[in-house]
Amino acid sequence: MKNCKRNVFVCLLFSMFIVGCSDKLPDNFPNKLTKFTVKLLHEGKPVEGASVALIAEDTTTGYLVIALTGSDGIAKLETSINVFSKSGVPSGTYKTVVTYRPAVPSDLTLEEKSTLGESEIIAREAKIQKELAALPKIIPREWGDIKTTPVRITVPENGGEVTIETTNPKTFES
Repeated sequence: MKNCKRNVFVCLLFSMFIVGCSDKLPDNFPNKLTKFTVKLLHEGKPVEGASVALIAEDTTTGYLVIALTGSDGIAKLETSINVFSKSGVPSGTYKTVVTYRPAVPSDLTLEEKSTLGESEIIAREAKIQKELAALPKIIPREWGDIKTTPVRITVPENGGEVTIETTNPKTFES
């Protein structure tokens, strides 16, 4: 059964790759994309590994704009529809969702998870949650939800960069 699931995953991944290699973009893919980056800082230092998603105020667009921040705190945004993705962002105004889950010592790799039993994984996950709870909250919880995020970004037609900076982590503890 394990091999069957892996084979199905490999087949899906391969078919996504084949479809993604096609030159034909979906009809509703934005015509014009501009280079735009988001730099995420916490107390002046870059935040690495945060997810930044821009959701168009016009929610009928059908595309997603997302990226992870690098070690420099910069998210190089890409626009995607299904398996089609291109570097850049359509101009417009976006609600911005930012999530961050820092690494902790008890994190498991996929390989490690595959060697553990269910009860061992559950115990490890509990340990991970305790480690996460002990860390300062550097991204406000409301930023991670499309309904509550106060962050809005306007992408001009000529592109550019915006810097988002969080403040004291104690402000965001619940």
